[in-house]
Amino acid sequence: MKIHLDLDCFFASCERVLDSSLCGKPIAVGGRSDEGIFDKNFTARRVYDKNSGAFVQNIFYQDKMKRDENFNSYFIDNDRGKIKIRGIITTSSYEARAFGLKTGMSIAESLRLCPHLVVLRPNHLLYHEFSHKLYEFLKLKIPIIEQYSIDEFFGDLSGWVKDEDLFKYCDDLKDEIYNVFGLPISIGIANSKWAAKLVTNSAKPFGVKEVKDEEWLGFIKGMPIEKFPGIAKRYAKRLRSRGIENLDEIKNAKKLFYSWKKPGIMLYNRVVNIDDEAIVPSHPRKSIGISRTFDPIKERDEIKRRVIILARNLSYTINRLKLNPTSYFVKIRYQDFQKQKFSITIARYFNESFFKNLITKIFMKIDIYKACNIVYIGIRVSNFMEYKYKSFDLLTYNKDTKLKRLGNCVNLLRDKYGIDIVKNASEI
Repeated sequence: MKIHLDLDCFFASCERVLDSSLCGKPIAVGGRSDEGIFDKNFTARRVYDKNSGAFVQNIFYQDKMKRDENFNSYFIDNDRGKIKIRGIITTSSYEARAFGLKTGMSIAESLRLCPHLVVLRPNHLLYHEFSHKLYEFLKLKIPIIEQYSIDEFFGDLSGWVKDEDLFKYCDDLKDEIYNVFGLPISIGIANSKWAAKLVTNSAKPFGVKEVKDEEWLGFIKGMPIEKFPGIAKRYAKRLRSRGIENLDEIKNAKKLFYSWKKPGIMLYNRVVNIDDEAIVPSHPRKSIGISRTFDPIKERDEIKRRVIILARNLSYTINRLKLNPTSYFVKIRYQDFQKQKFSITIARYFNESFFKNLITKIFMKIDIYKACNIVYIGIRVSNFMEYKYKSFDLLTYNKDTKLKRLGNCVNLLRDKYGIDIVKNASEI
């Protein structure tokens, strides 16, 4: 049997571990885009990359986090006498959700719904450290464990715990996690991985729910198709156009799903709980990226400076993870919501100098509305290859090798003193 573990209101729960006076109160953790990365002054920033998982991003943090910022100094802007509350809700406690708060809602709207809401700035380093410690703890309790996101895990207890003892084992594990870490968690138990993830929603908050094979169709009867993991708006629209509204109706639509080839077959087997997808302790990275949203900027020299800074930070992460990407993707968004994006594939021996130059050239190529303000820059790399001599462009290999060695020496300094210890002159 497979299990899915999901921490309840994770960020808010971590804050309550630090400050017990927050317990029982409606609280929310909210954030703004981190523009501190573009600061021209030196900050001892580092990268945290201990966690893994399909949906776990590395984070950049400062040695000394500014935790003394209050609501007014972090969330409120006074732009020429005009007061504006900035930021969106990342997560909220169940006490806050009772007032209608949802993830992604603006903090201004959240305060209108719940005037006595306690809003906290995020402390991502704390959350990642809690997540990593819990993962190490779970490896001692579950023979095969997979981290899916910062607050979600899959586990396989087959042959480890008897089926008749599964519920009690998970219930005891739930209580033990709370006693050790102070974090409430919910656990779903089912025959397959994605079925267990769906079941967890019925276990929340701080509960355990088991659905056996013979109970599955009854469990999903009348459940809207969007409830199942992996059925997003596009798939839901497709299904509804064919008269399929609820999950239990999918069982009789096997021919339709199988006509959609591999994605349809995989989704059908997941929904009817017959897939045999394994719990995978570690996933090869498919892509990594970095992006920032900021107030509108028209000056292209400042935008280019920010492009280079993002490229430097992503380059440092790529080198730490010992990856060699071959596909590069850049996206920008203008103030009027127009978007421009471009990707290219190059088999080069990765180094920071090449990367910065390439990303800058891509930006200059896609920035066709030069009179418009830009509010977003995103960079992503993918299609990682092994470091083999014959795999790379031989015409640039010797040059790239020298630049790689130089970059490795620079990164030793960054490991010790922070990512910003060595910058381009154009960044200052």
